[in-house]
Amino acid sequence: MTELHCPLVAAAGMAAALLVGCSNTASPTASQVTLPEGYVAPASTENLPLVDHPEYAHWSRFAVGAGVVRKKVVSNEFGTVRVTTTVRLAEKTADKVVVQTQVTVERPESGAVENPPFNAEFVAKFRLPEGMKLEQFALPSLKAKAGGEEARTACGREFQTEFFTWDERNEAGPMTIKFWRSNEIPGRMLRQEVNGRTQTSTEEVVEITPPPGEALPGK
Repeated sequence: MTELHCPLVAAAGMAAALLVGCSNTASPTASQVTLPEGYVAPASTENLPLVDHPEYAHWSRFAVGAGVVRKKVVSNEFGTVRVTTTVRLAEKTADKVVVQTQVTVERPESGAVENPPFNAEFVAKFRLPEGMKLEQFALPSLKAKAGGEEARTACGREFQTEFFTWDERNEAGPMTIKFWRSNEIPGRMLRQEVNGRTQTSTEEVVEITPPPGEALPGK
């Protein structure tokens, strides 16, 4: 069957789904569309404060191409799994940043599996949800408790870090998490330790990559 194309339909975008073929029949207006029974329009967010997104504020300090490589070792009664995570700033504009992450998992029985990269987009500003504080969005976890500052070394350089601790629980049981971060490192995270009843893991930055010809902030 030959596919028919209509410039009017193409220009209409999503409204094209309401058209049949390329006829001259007008598309339904908003007043003609029948909404599902019980439908309630979402509440307006215009009254909520517009604030700077913490992730955008952090990543926009760096030039496109800046990033890190993290190595994680996960151990339990069945053996050890090694995870390599590469994070880089893929795009930066006045409105958003795009952070690309690629994860490779290496198991003794199956070798390394390189997963395709995926992108996370952070807008410059967002509406702060009612009942939430901006500081909560900057925490590594809503359960995280600040433990002060601590100097730590990564990639041959000393960083002044913020230290956090908190408890989590999953199917393996309770676990305690320790987390160190620095704004001078793309992505903030410098090291994380997880200690559970049946499993432990340690993840840390092993490579910091500024774009060619440029240095990281503070260096």
